[in-house]
Amino acid sequence: MAKKLQTPCAAPKRGLPWELKYKYAMGGYIGVFKAFLYAIREEYGAAAALKIYERVATMDDRVKNFTTTLKNVFKLEGNDAETIGEWFDIWNELMESEATILEWSKTIVRRKHTNCPWKTGPEDISEWALILENIIVKTINPKATVERPKGMCAGDPYCEYVYKIEE
Repeated sequence: MAKKLQTPCAAPKRGLPWELKYKYAMGGYIGVFKAFLYAIREEYGAAAALKIYERVATMDDRVKNFTTTLKNVFKLEGNDAETIGEWFDIWNELMESEATILEWSKTIVRRKHTNCPWKTGPEDISEWALILENIIVKTINPKATVERPKGMCAGDPYCEYVYKIEE
């Protein structure tokens, strides 16, 4: 039987652990991201979904600003491939994505991802990840490039990203 209150009162605070709050927030964010991408794809096609995603990612420089914020918070200096690699180390930890470093220097970083909560199902929208990655690397160094020879979103068993600085 429910307790009957005489007067309104504040609900008690439970002291939820930060880990639970983080998982709830990130799970919701990732879930809504995928749902919007899938719904747009279903209604208007893959090309439209990617076009709209790119527009959202560039709108108000939100990805550029986030990239710069992480660089500043973690005091990442420079604009070489190592800096890009360090930035993605932080991003992967924040996103709870698992990556192995295959190559690391001032001019090239190669990473292999085996676990990614952002993995999308339909292969025809797999390029969304490169849209995001390109904005990030160009924010750190306009001469930087990113390639993805393998992609889980494209049906491969893992992702491989190659970040290069061309002189």
